[in-house]
Amino acid sequence: AAPGGPAQPVAGDAAGWSMDERLYNQVWGMFEDLARTVAAYRSAVDFADSRREKELDEALSDPRSRIGGQGDAAREAARARHSELVERAREVLDRDLAQLTAESEVVEPALPPAYAGWDNPVWHGYRVPMEIPMAARLGDLHLPEAPDLRIPMLLRLPLERGLWIDGGGSGGFDDTSADGADPRHLAMETAVSLAARLLAVYPAGEFGVHVIDPAGSAARALAPLVDTGVLAGP
Repeated sequence: AAPGGPAQPVAGDAAGWSMDERLYNQVWGMFEDLARTVAAYRSAVDFADSRREKELDEALSDPRSRIGGQGDAAREAARARHSELVERAREVLDRDLAQLTAESEVVEPALPPAYAGWDNPVWHGYRVPMEIPMAARLGDLHLPEAPDLRIPMLLRLPLERGLWIDGGGSGGFDDTSADGADPRHLAMETAVSLAARLLAVYPAGEFGVHVIDPAGSAARALAPLVDTGVLAGP
């Protein structure tokens, strides 16, 4: 690292007895850092918005501001101060995001299969696990302020409680939404994807899949599990 600059990120730079535990703790530390820095940015923007509105209200409520262009000058000054505060907050956010992005670029390639994305080359050398891993990756976590920075969503194993996937209501599966993507079907596809992930990271025979679908409305989403023999056919 350059003198006075941030330290170069290292995979596994967290507390833990094993590399898997250190990576798990590091990933969650990254998510906490992302949540913290975005929360600080949003708070700063909210403060800048509130201050601008207050200054504009004060300028408009003063009858003298309508004389000689004083009101226009006051409004312009309020907007300038607002822009300055938001720009400074964004600079801090961008700095923190750059550091987190650099860390993510180091950590992602070092993740074991249970933590890795499906596109990670670690899956090319896949071996059936001999023991249950510490955690499994269920997806990615990201925020609107940094859509390109995705933090692995890791969940400890074995699962202590069930997972709730919001399908947006009740009823059968169809594709009648405006964009052709029914949220209930997407929810079922998500469930199938999670089942595939858990099957991949558990030792053979240690994890089973059971589905209750009396009407057969989820047949299309469940097809990958049926085709591979994980589920019996209807």
